[in-house]
Amino acid sequence: MGSPSWRLLTWTRSPTGLTLAVLCGITLAFYHNLWLPGLVLIKRDAFWFFPPLKQYVIERLSVGELPQWFPYEGLGRPFIGATHTGVFHPFSALYFVFSVHNAHRTATLLSCLLAALGAFVLGRVLNFSRAGALIAGLAFSLSGYVVSLTDNLTYLYSICMLPLFCATLERALRDDVAWSVAPAIVWATVFLNGDIQTGYYYGFIAIAWTLTRASDFHFETCLRLTLVWGLTALLASIQLGPAWAVFVDSNRTQPMLFYEQVLRWSTHPLRLLSVIASPIGATEDQVDMGRFFFGSPKYGMWAESLYLGVPVTGLACLGAWQRRDLRVLALLGGIALVLALGRYGGLYEIFYHLVPFWSAFRYPEKLMGVVSFAVAMLAGAGLDVLRSGKECSTPWLVAAFLCAAAGLGLHTETFSEWTAASFGAPSALARLLTNSAALAFLFSAITALGMWLLVAGTKGGQLRMKFFVIALVTLVMFDLSRANLGAYHTGPVKAATFTPQFIKTLRAYEGTLDPGRFRLVSTTRSETLWSEHLQRRLGYHGAIAVARRQALDLGHNAEFHIETVHPQLPGYSAALAALLQQNPSMEVDARLNVAYYIDRQFRTEDQSVAKAVVAALPDYDLVLFRNPVAPKPRVYLSQRPERAATPVDPAALIARSDFLNGEVDVIETADVTLPGPALTGSATIDQYAPEDVRVRVETVQPAVLILLDSFDNGWTASLESGTTIPILRANALVRAVVVPAGAHVVRFSYQTPLLKAGAWTSLTGVFICFGLLTHARWRTRSSEDRV
Repeated sequence: MGSPSWRLLTWTRSPTGLTLAVLCGITLAFYHNLWLPGLVLIKRDAFWFFPPLKQYVIERLSVGELPQWFPYEGLGRPFIGATHTGVFHPFSALYFVFSVHNAHRTATLLSCLLAALGAFVLGRVLNFSRAGALIAGLAFSLSGYVVSLTDNLTYLYSICMLPLFCATLERALRDDVAWSVAPAIVWATVFLNGDIQTGYYYGFIAIAWTLTRASDFHFETCLRLTLVWGLTALLASIQLGPAWAVFVDSNRTQPMLFYEQVLRWSTHPLRLLSVIASPIGATEDQVDMGRFFFGSPKYGMWAESLYLGVPVTGLACLGAWQRRDLRVLALLGGIALVLALGRYGGLYEIFYHLVPFWSAFRYPEKLMGVVSFAVAMLAGAGLDVLRSGKECSTPWLVAAFLCAAAGLGLHTETFSEWTAASFGAPSALARLLTNSAALAFLFSAITALGMWLLVAGTKGGQLRMKFFVIALVTLVMFDLSRANLGAYHTGPVKAATFTPQFIKTLRAYEGTLDPGRFRLVSTTRSETLWSEHLQRRLGYHGAIAVARRQALDLGHNAEFHIETVHPQLPGYSAALAALLQQNPSMEVDARLNVAYYIDRQFRTEDQSVAKAVVAALPDYDLVLFRNPVAPKPRVYLSQRPERAATPVDPAALIARSDFLNGEVDVIETADVTLPGPALTGSATIDQYAPEDVRVRVETVQPAVLILLDSFDNGWTASLESGTTIPILRANALVRAVVVPAGAHVVRFSYQTPLLKAGAWTSLTGVFICFGLLTHARWRTRSSEDRV
């Protein structure tokens, strides 16, 4: 049979193997910073959100504990049900093999490789030539949207798996029923990775694909599609069950809370120009660019680049026109484009109000990933059209002239002044935008001219088809690399591993940092400052990443075992949001056990703050200070419990002086009476673990024990005798129990709602999939034996 190396060499010498080797080689070369040593992803979520969460997962799993509760934000949160944690996704195994940041880079690189390979496989399933499938794979994996999403692995993985999902769905519709297992597994991994929104969109894509690709839509086709849906739901139940339990008890059930965010993250029509001309204003502050020109007033753009380029877009137009059997791709791309426009397209708002569960999600621009997928696949079909010699070269020459004219026009002072006046932008910023747009269009003119030369040379016989394909692949590769290579950001590993000065200070003051002792509030990301020297060394994204680590941003709090009251994971309590946002104050924070703040130095103008400063970082304009208001301890016996028969309004609660001064606790209960004030007695924490908190209580009379951690349906409480006692909601957010007189140990235990049911359901799905595959294998062998 030969050695493995010999078989590999033989495979790469085959046309398909060689094409795949080229595709993987180009993808690996483009994403070289994802595998070179000594680097980390440094932009946004890839730096401060996912690695700390994954570190928490590995810390817990490595000692044999399942991470069900997350104590480091929002007074404590369900962990598995928050979905973005991706506990059950196969990529979680990487974190046992590599360091956290290297594992995250590896998962990101694997996603990009899967995008390239999945598009190639889908192209071959759709009868593309190897060259057409190669172009589809390159165009998709190097597209601006995919490259930009390297800063968010949850959403990156989902869009990268879309080609493979469509390829396996195609086989499931036309081949043996056992093929239904393949798209179900792919789809389930999207849910297991935590992207419920894109997983939801997969359902609509599956319907569209089935309606347009099935040769004869009949009962068996419906049955197979239903089987794919059912298997997906079964396999993903271990994640979907806990996610549903969190969803129904969170602010996600109030869609109007997110309506403004939906409008904010719409793709501005002007940004569509960057699909064929880019980068435009990439070196400028993205917040300013979004605020003045692209309709994003606060956070900049969702995806840094949307670039596909004139060659890819032009090929896609050819493919859509000539390959009528691929109308599903044109349909998906067109509808997704209108939906991605959000408030500018109108259709998203209709879906928001009419389609079930659509309003639970944000980010219309996420649908630009579907647009990129459709255009990339159609571009592969377009290459095959060109190779057939059916198209003339004139449209490419026209495109070159139009891009050149746009570039020259944008470069004029007149257009720069018009831009400044029309958008109310500073003249300097408008000039930078128009100049960068002019240069981008000139580059697009060059690529369009290159396409004209290639097509004209081939039709005239001066260029052989083999060299035409090589030249076209090279042109597309360099064009996408030129515009999109800067859309993923890495920095030195030291930027992600240094110990911030404030952590050293807190350790000196508090000793070992563990949950259950105190909470901290840090300044917002948009307020953080850093030196020009730091930005010159690390770039904008590197500088802000280091500054946020110095400020102990929300994500880094988990890394250093420090709790914060502010949430970052999705689906948090609406009451928590109301309590923190309606009237933020140190008195309210003190009621939630907040002992420290990190803020800008201007806060020291308040004399009470100035006296409480314990450390400062002048280079970042940051100070660490104690809460001037004495914080409530994590557990205590209520001085004045007050009964409430209906849910407590947070706004009314924080307006009460007797609540702010720590005197009263409002307890939601149907019982007519509560124990009186605890004038004597004590409550101390014996053990504080994420899912197991034990409190020692001594009281001469029945009392209400308050634990300043989130009230959640998964928690139960019991006495040392094993007697279960009900947990009541106190002060709209936290837990309370009534304890009898005497000395007791109250134990709070957490079990993720619907986790066990979801696990058993997923196991059932695994057995069904195994049975389908085994049955298909048995039928195949029986047929071979009969022959």
